[in-house]
Amino acid sequence: MQSTSNTAGAAKPAKSVEITIDTTTYNVPKDEITAEELRELPEPDIGPDRDLYLEGKGHQDDDLIEPHEIVKLKKGQHFFTAPATITPGRAS
Repeated sequence: MQSTSNTAGAAKPAKSVEITIDTTTYNVPKDEITAEELRELPEPDIGPDRDLYLEGKGHQDDDLIEPHEIVKLKKGQHFFTAPATITPGRAS
């Protein structure tokens, strides 16, 4: 009797996607991630007092990552955090 291996239904191992949040590089083992999972990558987690943005390329605007958003990751993407509330200074 001949043994055969069925690989048609086998899942491919996930490729690691290298991204940066602020100044730290992370290797994420999938190409889609939720906003919540992105916020949990740094240690400590990115708190609710900070917004998370995907840096735009060239002259493109930066994109605010909304809660519950699913982000498609691409190698080399840069994310950054900023205060969620900015208190303007007083006028002189």
